[in-house]
This record gives sequence, structure tokens and C-alpha cells, in this order.
Amino acid sequence: MTIWTSKPLVALGFASMVGACDAVEQGNTLLAGLAPPEDAALPAVPLTQALMMRGKVTLVPPTGYCIDPESLSQSFALMARCDNLGAATGGEGAPAGVLIVSLTGNGLSTTTPTAQDVATAAGVSAPEDARLTDASVVFRTKGTAPSPDLSPTHWRSVSKIGRFTMGASLFGPEGRRAITSEGASVLKEMIKRTTDKTNTG
Repeated sequence: MTIWTSKPLVALGFASMVGACDAVEQGNTLLAGLAPPEDAALPAVPLTQALMMRGKVTLVPPTGYCIDPESLSQSFALMARCDNLGAATGGEGAPAGVLIVSLTGNGLSTTTPTAQDVATAAGVSAPEDARLTDASVVFRTKGTAPSPDLSPTHWRSVSKIGRFTMGASLFGPEGRRAITSEGASVLKEMIKRTTDKTNTG
């Protein structure tokens, strides 16, 4: 099972934004003249948190990331840097990437799966650099990216959030920060923020 396949078109759109972000990070001003016409419809405002699973989980992005409201369902969300989603502020300093999240009920399971369990279920390569806690596992792997603009090397995580399991994947362009060890920190921050906010109601 791969997390991103249920929203492929939105993910492809994010990949284009990621590429634009990398150009901006390097001081390229080629995108400056691409503002939409004044009468264009205003985009949906990126979200800094979202209630999911009928309000039982509060999803909180990592620093610099926002949730694309058009992707959001009770169990699925796509995130990118806030500035890539059209927010007036936010995103500065965050690595360019596409963060994909899904939630399911725990069912009868009370334990967190191992990195190998997750890799096998997702059909990706053997896990590398796994970071484990009592309630989460984060690891790097290789598998089909949601866009040719994104590296097949990416980070995945599975964590227990109350009565739910949250799976996430972070993709980034080849050679960029999201696929380095920094990507693990991005996922771990999202897990902590989401867990803390959900537990405090």
C-alpha cells in the first residue's frame, strides 16, 4: 500500500510547486511575473492545522508547512511549504517537499509496526536509518515517487495517535534537504505536534 496513490493529480501539482520553490531559494526571480489576473478566483487559504477522523485527531504540520485544504478529507492530507501553497507568510527556512499523510483506525493492533513491516506493506526498498520510539517509527527508503520531479529516496513514518495510526511520506527533489537526515526531523516534528495537540484537545 502506498500512501500517495489516492490523490495523484494533487501530488503532481505539488511537485511543480516544489521545483519553483527551489528556484526561489537560489535567488531566481523568473517567477516574479507569473501573478494571476486580478479577476482570478482566490485560492483556498492554506491551513496550519486540521481536524481529522471526525474531530478525534488534530493534524498539525511541521514548521514552515501548511495543509492544502483542497486535498483534505477525514483521513488524508497533502502538505507543502506554506509559501508554495500561496500563504502570504511562512515556509521560510523549511525544506522544499511534499508531505503526504493518511490516518486509519488501530483496529485490534496496539503495537507500532516495525520499519520493515511498513516497507514490506508499502512495496518499497529495505528501510535505512530507522528511528524508533514507543509510538512511532521513521525511516528512509526508496520507491516510486508521485512525480518524476521528486526523488525516489524519501522518508516514511508510522505513528500511533490515540486510537488511530498515522502514516506519512516526505518526498523532495533529488539532492535537496527533504531527502537528507533533515527529512526525518520534519516527520518527527509533525508527529510530536499532532500527538500533543490531539492529546490536549
